[in-house]
Amino acid sequence: MSDYRVTLLGTPGVYQDGELVRFPYRKAEGILYYLCVEKNASRDELVSFFWGSCDEESGRKNLRQALFQIRRCLGEDIIILQGRNDLKLNQRCGVRTDWDAPDPEFALSRERFLDFFYLKDCPEFDAWVEQKRELQISRSLSYIENQLKDPAVCRDTARLQQLTGIWQFWRPWDEEMVLAGMKCFAQAEKYDLGLQLYQEYAKRLQDDLAETPSHAVELLYRTLLHRKKVASLRRPGTRDSFFGRRAELQFIDERLFWFLNEESTVSVVIGGEVGVGKTALMQQIFEMNCDSGVLQLSSHCYSVEEEFPLKAWRDLFVQLENLCAAGTVRLSEGSLSLLPVLLSGRITGEDGDDGRTSAALIDGVLRLFKELVSRRKIILYFDSLQWMDPVSRQLLQRIMIEFGNDQVFLIATCRTDEQKQIRGLLLALQERNLITTLTLSPFTEEETAAIIREVLQDPAAGGADAHQLYLRTEGNPLVLMETLNVIRQEGWKKDCPLPRIDLLIQLRLDRLTPQQRRVLDALSIHFEHANLEDLEILTGLPPMELIELLDQLLTAGFIAEQPWGSGIVYKFRHQFYKDYVHQNLSMGKRQLWHRAVAEFYDTQKTGDRWRILLPYTIRHYEYGGNPERTEALRNLQGERPL
Repeated sequence: MSDYRVTLLGTPGVYQDGELVRFPYRKAEGILYYLCVEKNASRDELVSFFWGSCDEESGRKNLRQALFQIRRCLGEDIIILQGRNDLKLNQRCGVRTDWDAPDPEFALSRERFLDFFYLKDCPEFDAWVEQKRELQISRSLSYIENQLKDPAVCRDTARLQQLTGIWQFWRPWDEEMVLAGMKCFAQAEKYDLGLQLYQEYAKRLQDDLAETPSHAVELLYRTLLHRKKVASLRRPGTRDSFFGRRAELQFIDERLFWFLNEESTVSVVIGGEVGVGKTALMQQIFEMNCDSGVLQLSSHCYSVEEEFPLKAWRDLFVQLENLCAAGTVRLSEGSLSLLPVLLSGRITGEDGDDGRTSAALIDGVLRLFKELVSRRKIILYFDSLQWMDPVSRQLLQRIMIEFGNDQVFLIATCRTDEQKQIRGLLLALQERNLITTLTLSPFTEEETAAIIREVLQDPAAGGADAHQLYLRTEGNPLVLMETLNVIRQEGWKKDCPLPRIDLLIQLRLDRLTPQQRRVLDALSIHFEHANLEDLEILTGLPPMELIELLDQLLTAGFIAEQPWGSGIVYKFRHQFYKDYVHQNLSMGKRQLWHRAVAEFYDTQKTGDRWRILLPYTIRHYEYGGNPERTEALRNLQGERPL
């Protein structure tokens, strides 16, 4: 059987066993190309396409002659009859065309469909060719657009250049193309390539259409220039280097840039669980904007001060007072006299000699900010917003409603599992479209491995295993960096203590009630997860009370629940919490509780449940200090003793 290959993209041609086939009749060649794309057609359709100006009898005669020429050149079976009037390309002949190529191959072609192929007096065929050319471009660009949405593509500079180059080839004046390409280069931190794409687009637009780029394109161009300028601030290599979070940094920086350039924008509240890197990300943004010409004021909220009015603003007022003393900021006498009062914390519910009402102070601070924003734009940074006191929340809300995103930009961090106290503030600002929430997730295993390589340089030398480190830290940035710091100093130890992490966990555990802590202690005894019955054995609590405590721990973010068969099981949300709780149980308690669980499981010797419980029963007996029963069950399981 001959091998047929038909080239339709670019200058068309038909190859039989690698040799170019030359048709004596050009319309015969056109019919073959038509059938290669459409696969089948009626005789009437072909006569109309290629001999529309002829009468029906002449058209059919010409078609028969064209089909004869095709079969003479390529074989009798290349085109077959389907029914009484339809013709089709014989798929059994194995005709291969680049039109039918897979999308990854088809989309990368820069050759136009049936380029330089024309037929005289065939307007319908010409219209069909133009339609297919538009379909070719549409199919190619659809594939490219989907590819550019893939983060992995944005990390591959060569691939990114290839895709944007093809898009630019087909649609050189397409604004969507230049915006998508510049954003992808920005995500890859290849700012020069993004700026080059803009310049080529702007030149083509001016030369060909005598037009200039739109405001959206110009704004993105200025954004890339800004990012290129501040990118040099991110230089990993020191102990306190900032790793990852490229997309999140760009998300915030883009909105900050709009704020600085009088564009419509929204402030950002960075959310996430403990240790996910909220504060580090906010600090990085602060450092990147130190030379931006705006007034940056920051403050930290503390849980022990959440009942003290305006304590959340104290750090900020101290900075403002220092700036005034240094002459960097100038305020009126009235505003200067207000600062000592704000720092003294003398706030009362009623007017009096020893204090002022919170309402009067809020009004005073608003006047102070009105004076500040008349001279400079302000960026406010608040860390741990969830612990902001009520008066401070009221003041922040008033300031954002009065000046938000025009003269004052807010960047704040907040724990997602402790937003209850500030939900009203967040809702009020979100309803006015003043803020958006950026939720941070732990690093993926791929990101974790990349950070390990960058920090340790040679992970194998320290005995560190990237997968094991990921399993232990679960990609939590704080736990990961603390672990890597310990490894750099002492080498890899599977159960090495992490003092800083342990302190943070203990601070969270200290806020639990004794009953909540007892439930966590009981859950830590189980190797993977536990159901309600498992926890009842160790806590001695009735089911309804136990469920209530579990709901509280779920809300606090300590545990997670998931379906298991026909029931529900509970487990720690993070392995490092489980490890800490279990390690801090007394040895006697651990042994007693492991033995209690083992003895309970030992009574469940029915059907499939026992087969599932047997491995856990063995381990609980082992940890419970009963080697005889451990050995007996191992023999029952058919395993060799460890």
